[in-house]
Amino acid sequence: MSVPFERHGDSIKVRLSEPERAAISGLPAVIEEAGGAGGRFEYQVHPEDPAADRRYQELVGDHLGRLRAADREAFAGAVNARSLDIEQAEALMRVIGEGRIVLAMRLGIEADGWEESASVEDPEVAMLHYLGYLQESLVEALY
Repeated sequence: MSVPFERHGDSIKVRLSEPERAAISGLPAVIEEAGGAGGRFEYQVHPEDPAADRRYQELVGDHLGRLRAADREAFAGAVNARSLDIEQAEALMRVIGEGRIVLAMRLGIEADGWEESASVEDPEVAMLHYLGYLQESLVEALY
C-alpha cells in the first residue's frame, strides 16, 4: 500500500483513489453544518484574563473564520488534485483536522482513550481513524 501523500520538492503528490476522494469530499459541508462544533473551534487565548481574551477575539475572531472558510474553499480543488503546492496541502490538512474535531464531537469523544470503547463497526469511527491516517501522512509529507 502506498502512502496517500508524498513530497516531491515543492509539491505534494496525492495518491488517493477515487473512492477515497469521494469519501472525504464532503468534509467542508460536514464542518459547516456543525457550526462551531460545540465550541470546539473556539478557544481562549487568555483564559486567566477575560477582558484580554475578549479583546483578542474582537481583533482576530472574524479573521480566523475567514481563514477557515478559505481553507474549505481550497479543499474542494485540492481533494481532486493529483499534486498540491505546500499551501494547498496545508489547507487540506487543516480541513481534515476540523473534520476530525466534528466527528469527535458527534461521537461524544471528550478525552484520550476513546479508541478502546469505540465500535469499529461505526462508520463515523472508521472515518475518524481514516482522517487521522490522512492527516498524519500529510504532516509527514510537509515536514
